[in-house]
Amino acid sequence: MGNPPTAAFCRGVAAIFLFTIIVGSGVAYAQQDVVITTTGDRLVGEIKSIEKDVLTLETAYSDSDFKIEWDKVASIESKRQFLMETFDGRRLSGSLTPDPEKPAVRIAEARVQLPDVSVVQPFERTFWARFDTGLDFGYSLTRANASKQLSLGTNVSYRDDRYVDVAFANVYKSSQENAPETQRWDVGNDFRRLLGSRWYVNTTQDFLNSEELGLDLRTSIGGGGGRYLLRSASQHLALGAGLAWTNEKYTDPTLATQDSAEAYFGTEFMTEKLKITDLITRLTYYPSLTISDRYRLSYRFDLDFNLPGDWYFRLGLFDNYDSKPPEGFSSNDYGWSNAFGFKF
Repeated sequence: MGNPPTAAFCRGVAAIFLFTIIVGSGVAYAQQDVVITTTGDRLVGEIKSIEKDVLTLETAYSDSDFKIEWDKVASIESKRQFLMETFDGRRLSGSLTPDPEKPAVRIAEARVQLPDVSVVQPFERTFWARFDTGLDFGYSLTRANASKQLSLGTNVSYRDDRYVDVAFANVYKSSQENAPETQRWDVGNDFRRLLGSRWYVNTTQDFLNSEELGLDLRTSIGGGGGRYLLRSASQHLALGAGLAWTNEKYTDPTLATQDSAEAYFGTEFMTEKLKITDLITRLTYYPSLTISDRYRLSYRFDLDFNLPGDWYFRLGLFDNYDSKPPEGFSSNDYGWSNAFGFKF
């Protein structure tokens, strides 16, 4: 058996333990947020988010988060950093200071009326904490013709007060009795630098593999800009345009790789104001600048039904059209999918 611990060692452990408790308590106290309701109730905890007209507050004295309707909030206060978006498109970051004229709050030396607030999210200083991710999986089987369809999808978004970046990837595979298997996958990214509350410049990267269109790989890289006609954190309508370079490699080895320059014009609409569903739809038109009379269309429609927790059920449609496909291949690649997913 070893020697028993000395009194000095025990005192040292006790001092470290006490120091940890004191420091931990101080940190917890420094991070406490204060919410005052219109009835005068004062709630202390951690503001998790404010979205869809609901403030979510985590407290040490409750196992579940408090959900407070936004019109029942008279004042909020926190020394932590937050990203706030208003219905008129402003994006502000900073700590939250109550304003004497309620209901209002001060952030980044600006005074904002609480009814004008669209979304408030903790603005973490760490890079990775600013990402939101979704994963979904779908499978369907039709017994009559032994038709099977498998879909996998993921999307990742990054947001701060000046930049918005959205990346996605989708894989589809289908098979049917007495017919060959078909598959497609696409990967894309749209990076935007915000210029004020309405305008932005952006770069886009899109990669598509489609057996229906005879594409082993289509690579499109572009850049341009756009304007939000309607914009808040829970809803937006945007128009954009730019130039792109496209390279196409075909599944038929006898077809030569093709390069082309294109313009693009796109529109995007997103809304999370439907309470139980979220909707996003995109349409992009690519007229070729180097191939006579050629144009492409890309369309996507996703409707997410919000389930308990962070789960969702998605109905999705997609379509890719090429006015001049390789000889022997289809000009249109379209389909639909349904999938369960999880957001984190």
